[in-house]
Amino acid sequence: MEPVSYVERHMVGIHLTYTRVPRGLIIETVYPLAPGESVGCCVTTGTTVHVVNPKGHQIVDLWAFVASDPTEYLSMAHNRTAHYSTRFQAGHVLVSNRFKNLLRFTDDTTDGFHDSFHAACSAQSYALFGSDQQHPNCEDNLQKALHDAGIAIQITPPPWNLFEKSFADEDGLIHDGTTSATAGDYVELYAECDLFMVFSACRSTIGNIQGGNPAGAQILLNRYDNAADSY
Repeated sequence: MEPVSYVERHMVGIHLTYTRVPRGLIIETVYPLAPGESVGCCVTTGTTVHVVNPKGHQIVDLWAFVASDPTEYLSMAHNRTAHYSTRFQAGHVLVSNRFKNLLRFTDDTTDGFHDSFHAACSAQSYALFGSDQQHPNCEDNLQKALHDAGIAIQITPPPWNLFEKSFADEDGLIHDGTTSATAGDYVELYAECDLFMVFSACRSTIGNIQGGNPAGAQILLNRYDNAADSY
C-alpha cells in the first residue's frame, strides 16, 4: 500500500499537517492565538516560522531562547548593535545576547515596522500609564510559558514586538503609531539553532497601537523530518 501523501491531525488549540516529500515529511504545526493568549514551543534547527496576522491589527511579542542554555536569548540591544539599526529587515540574521546567530529574517509582507524599543506589557506598565486593564499581559504570558517548560529564568528580556509601529525622532524621543498590519500579513523566520520560542498576542490597547481591538494571530511552524518511516 502506498503511504498517504497528506495527513491532518487536530488537537485542542493545535492543527498539524503532514505532507510527504522525497525522503521525508514536511510537518506543519499551527497555533491559533486569540488576543491575550500565548504559546511556548520547541523550534528545531531548520524550522521555518511564520507569524501571521489573519485579520490585521495584532501585535505579537516574540522571544527566543537557546534550547541548550536559556540564559542565552534573542536580545534587542545586541541586534541594534549588530545591524546598526533600530528596525530589522528581511535578510538580517538576528542574534543572541552573546552575538550567536539565532533567527534568519527571511520574509516580511508589512511596511517593515516591528518595534525593538519597548518592554513587554505588564501589570506594572499598565499602572504606570494609568490603565486599569486587567486582561492577560505579555510578561505574565512569557513567565508562564517558561515555567511550564521547566525553564527557570527570572528576568523578562525585552521582546521583539512584531507589527508594532515605533520610531525615534532627531531628539531621541520615541513615538508610537497604529500598526499598519493588514489581514494576511506575516513575518517569516528561519531557525539557525534549536530554540525555545514564546509568542504572545498582545492584548494592550494603550495608545491605540493596535488600531482598536486586537484580532488574534497564528503561529505556523514548518519543519522537515527525514524519519518518514515513523509516520
